[in-house]
Amino acid sequence: MKQDIKPFNNCPALDGYHCQSGALAKIYHFNGHPLSEDMLLGIGAGMGFMYWQMKIKTESGEEDYVFIGGRGNTKNFYNDIGKRTGVKIEVISTSSEKRAEKMLLERLEKKEPVMVYGDMGFLPWFAFPVEYHFGGHTFIVCGYNGKDTVLASDMENQATGLKKGFYYPITLEQLRKARGSKYKPFPPKNAFLEFDFKNFHRPTKADIYFSINQTIDSMLKPPISNFGVKGIQKTAKMLQKWPKMFSDHVLRMNLFSIYIFIEIGGTGGGCFRYMYSRFLKESAGITSNKDLLKAADSIHESGKLFTEAGILFKTAEKANDIEERINKAIDIFNTIAEREQDTYDLLKKSVD
Repeated sequence: MKQDIKPFNNCPALDGYHCQSGALAKIYHFNGHPLSEDMLLGIGAGMGFMYWQMKIKTESGEEDYVFIGGRGNTKNFYNDIGKRTGVKIEVISTSSEKRAEKMLLERLEKKEPVMVYGDMGFLPWFAFPVEYHFGGHTFIVCGYNGKDTVLASDMENQATGLKKGFYYPITLEQLRKARGSKYKPFPPKNAFLEFDFKNFHRPTKADIYFSINQTIDSMLKPPISNFGVKGIQKTAKMLQKWPKMFSDHVLRMNLFSIYIFIEIGGTGGGCFRYMYSRFLKESAGITSNKDLLKAADSIHESGKLFTEAGILFKTAEKANDIEERINKAIDIFNTIAEREQDTYDLLKKSVD
């Protein structure tokens, strides 16, 4: 689609890793206080682990679906980033598409970029199947032609690791449909974020240590066994049961999803571990704590193990040795759990 709308000043289409931290990085950049995406993820205690099994409706009926993810602190992520950078961040949502559009245009007319939620299945720059919907996706709106079209800033969804940022014109009609989608999971509810940077400060040693301790607690003291290190151990146990739990089609679908959730789905590769490793390295420079460098190296190695497990199932749809691959993955997840248990035990001592 031809781009004929210019982005607002100081709104580059930054490359990124994850939709939320990437969109936040653009907002912080615009406001003259750039922070790395790794730092934003880390101070928001945004890395973790979860194993979650659910039923979803398909054309053939209900099927079992497993989500394996490396995010953490999803409920308080924005609030915690705000507290640790002195920025007031508020998530605003409305059931009225008309009101949502009015609030958006008011900000765009002031040439202020806006971070919004939208259903990826309705965003024209993504080529998903018709039945695909995910409303938890965030991106930036950073240009307006004064009539019927705005300029979005997002990043490609297929690559692993660092994803290429781009601009894309989208009509207000298309945007209304994406923002107001009622489809699950995570209908976007016309949500957008409001920021107040007047009390901004760069993350301090205390901010960083508090966020690290928060991540340690989520990994070592989860509320239920589906989360944290226990969740990684549970993944290994449940994988062993999957061949008997699921039909062949559902089994292969869930195994392929492991690859997507670990490598492709906005994790920066390695189930967010590469990003968190870089956060620890950056934090070591701020705090002069060399122990964080050792932890960073260990978390990076954990990320490599996650990548190894994910790649086992990249071709799960057609592979003839599924059982062998599952057994390899079980061993890898058990190894990851042991490594992360030890790493967070040692990290706890260095930031107390």
